[in-house]
Amino acid sequence: MNDILPGKGMNGGGDIEALKASGLPLALYGDGWYTPYVRAYLARHGLKAAACFVDDGFTASTGTAGYGEVNRRFGKFNVVIAFADFRLAGEKLRKKDLGQVAGVYFFDVMGELLGNTFDRAYAQRHKEQFGLVSEMFRDELSKKTYAAFINAKLGDREGLYDVWRRDQYFPEGIIELSENEVFVDGGAYTGDTLLAFVRKAKHKYSRCYAFEPEPENAAKLNALAGRQGFRDVSIIAKGLWSKGDALRFAAAEGTAGSAISAVGSLSIEVDSIDNAAPDATFIKLDVEGAELEALKGAAATIKRNRPKLAVCLYHKSGDLFEIPLFLKSLAPEYRFYLRQHQPVSCELVLYAVI
Repeated sequence: MNDILPGKGMNGGGDIEALKASGLPLALYGDGWYTPYVRAYLARHGLKAAACFVDDGFTASTGTAGYGEVNRRFGKFNVVIAFADFRLAGEKLRKKDLGQVAGVYFFDVMGELLGNTFDRAYAQRHKEQFGLVSEMFRDELSKKTYAAFINAKLGDREGLYDVWRRDQYFPEGIIELSENEVFVDGGAYTGDTLLAFVRKAKHKYSRCYAFEPEPENAAKLNALAGRQGFRDVSIIAKGLWSKGDALRFAAAEGTAGSAISAVGSLSIEVDSIDNAAPDATFIKLDVEGAELEALKGAAATIKRNRPKLAVCLYHKSGDLFEIPLFLKSLAPEYRFYLRQHQPVSCELVLYAVI
């Protein structure tokens, strides 16, 4: 079997063209959270999987096969790894009978699907800002993570794998919870982070504010809060922004997350943390590219309370330096850390603590 053939650059480069040129059936390996993104990426390049397989014993969606069935259906075929942990996938594949496999491919698809505009020219234009931010980080893992993420944007995925860590939003040794936290969950989705916070805090906290503007997600969030019997949790069906307003909003479709957008078909209310949660002591933001605006709307709260911060940096290229430098201007005494929470170029989180 050929070894894994990495995508060259965030757009797949020569390998996606080689995959197209082969004319062979394409089988996806994996059917988890990353798979829809891989399907969307392939569709952008005029490709469609002929099959999807998982290992025996793994739950999968309708139509997913076992590897043996894929072998029976096709002569020669290509495999595209469709889960983010590509090294683990490669190890598992090497244990299979791969006599019919022409090539095994992996693509870090997140840059293109998130509207990546990051290239070497961009990196060069902002070299000074990247340098300033790198010097702000308090540990070597943060500095290595920053460099690895930038390099991943430029096509080198290997370094990113070596720095990724689990425990998103609550990394040990960085985020230490008190018994009086006022937690703001910006982009609460259906409640996964809220539930993780309550459990991490061992149900000892002052209050939680969960902001989720997408109606279906907000309904699921309310249902979760009811089932779990959360106390002192305010679920706010609004987005976070620099001020109170009504903005156009695009609800989630396919692999796209719900986000504020000038071409959105919905109108949602937005509010600022300074107005809606001025007592915040811990702010988490995963708001699909509105992070900087949300932080502008929390400036007074940040200056006054010095809350713990966990802010996603991966939605927009400029966020990689604009957000850390903005926070430094508000509270110079913050200590900054950076952690990568997937082996592909998403889920990059900036942590700021006093």
